[in-house]
Amino acid sequence: MNTFTTKSTPLLGGSSDHDPSDASRKSPSSSSSSTEHHESKRELTQLENFAISALAPSMAVLFTNPFDTVKVRLQLQGEFVRTREPGRNGKEIVRVSEKVYKSSLDCLVKTFRHEGMRGLQKGLFPAILKESSKNIFRLGLYDPILNAMHPLSYPGEVSTAPAWKRMIAGATCGAMGAISANPFELVKTRLQSHSSGGLAVGNQYAYKGTFSALRTIIANDGVMTLYRGSMISIARSMLGSAANLTTYSLLKDHARNNWGAQDGIMLDMMSSLVSAFVSVVVMNPMDVVRIRLYNRSSQSASQTTLQSCRNILTTEGPLAFYKGFSTHFMRIGPHFTLTFVFLGMLKRHLIEGSTQPPSVKTPKILHSKDESVATPSSSPSSPSTRSLTTGVITRQEQA
Repeated sequence: MNTFTTKSTPLLGGSSDHDPSDASRKSPSSSSSSTEHHESKRELTQLENFAISALAPSMAVLFTNPFDTVKVRLQLQGEFVRTREPGRNGKEIVRVSEKVYKSSLDCLVKTFRHEGMRGLQKGLFPAILKESSKNIFRLGLYDPILNAMHPLSYPGEVSTAPAWKRMIAGATCGAMGAISANPFELVKTRLQSHSSGGLAVGNQYAYKGTFSALRTIIANDGVMTLYRGSMISIARSMLGSAANLTTYSLLKDHARNNWGAQDGIMLDMMSSLVSAFVSVVVMNPMDVVRIRLYNRSSQSASQTTLQSCRNILTTEGPLAFYKGFSTHFMRIGPHFTLTFVFLGMLKRHLIEGSTQPPSVKTPKILHSKDESVATPSSSPSSPSTRSLTTGVITRQEQA
């Protein structure tokens, strides 16, 4: 998903008109004019960068949250759920969550038919809180961290940092974002999994809303429950951010350098979708385990992440780690693309709305002697040409 920059990709949707590789081919005058142009272009403050980094993915999740709801329900079905029999000496029993949904489309249709659009948009508010709190770090700090590792020659320059530095910057930002977003991710998952009748899968929590869920979880299970699954969430976010960064950057570089592609919406969309597919391949196994940890009841909270992985592998098979894969991609692909489209629009609006056009400076007046030499195509009848010709003839006669 990310403010990924390469030799041909601008910072946070900035202009890529300047190519550092052309610097050696430019004359001093063109270099100075290019520098003046960059100096006249306003750079975003870090506060503005944080604001649009939180706003853009929050706008994107309005369109992609229904696919996230479907993904959560598909990943929860087939889970072994621990419950207790009613009564004073009730024994703990284990039941298998029934397979309610045959496919992503079946889940989408059934949820819409029984719960309407409101059912597909369950968990929307915590999803917005999750995206904003996560991407303040993941997008808002990516450029500063990358520029600290690989400094720019001047503000607004396109970064030429190698892939390994981008991966480190992306993984670092992803880890910070995962920690800040974990409580909202847990609440979102529990709200999305809740259903009535025969559509319910996994443990069910009858929360009235986001803040009701937070109060209930803290009161019944403690504050640390909000950070359940945080370790695997951090690993997922680190790998996912690094995969997005590397794939997106390399694809754009390859397309420009070898296929002659131009920067534009189509290239951004294709690079984003391919990088989203690679990210889902990397993240989906951890995503399944994380969803199970988030939705686990307090009776089975003692099970560790490794135990959860072993149980899924032995009881459901290795393919269970890729449950909800297609829906995961249906959510991540559009979300990643829309996030960067909105991010670019917001940044251009802020920059272009407050940037004054560069003032036109009066060109330097050359010395008469330099002017005569610099304009050999002047008419022979001009005074400068006659003076130059007379001087040459006089020197020849003297010789």
